[in-house]
Amino acid sequence: MNNISIEIRELAQRIKDGWWKNIDVDEGWYKIVLDCDKELLAIDPNYTILQVKQKFGGLRYYIEVSESCHEPVRLSEIITKHEEIAARTCEATGQPGVLMESIGGWRKTLNPEYAEKSLHYAKYKVVEK
Repeated sequence: MNNISIEIRELAQRIKDGWWKNIDVDEGWYKIVLDCDKELLAIDPNYTILQVKQKFGGLRYYIEVSESCHEPVRLSEIITKHEEIAARTCEATGQPGVLMESIGGWRKTLNPEYAEKSLHYAKYKVVEK
C-alpha cells in the first residue's frame, strides 16, 4: 500500500462516529481529498468529517464546522474549490477528465482515452453539456 492510500485510510478514521468510515472515491481523487483536508485543517483544526464520496460524477465533501471556527464561509469555499478540481480530474487516474455516463446512467468523471481502453469504463460516453 502506498503512502497516499495510507493517508486516505487515516483520514477515513477521522469520520464522525455513527457515519460510515470510508472515503468513497477512486484513487485519482485521493490527492484532491487530502489537499482539501489540509486546507480545511489550516482554517478549522477541529472540523469533523461526515462523508467524502463520489455522487453523479462529482466529489461530495460533507463536514461539521467546529464551534471554535471563525471562518465557516471560507471552509465552504475550500470545499467548492476542490469539488471543482475533481470535476476536471479523472477519478481513476488523476489525469484531466470530463463527465461521462454509462448506458445504465451511472456518471463518473473520467479521462476519455483511459475509459475507452478500460474494460470497466469502455461503454461510458462523454456527457454533452
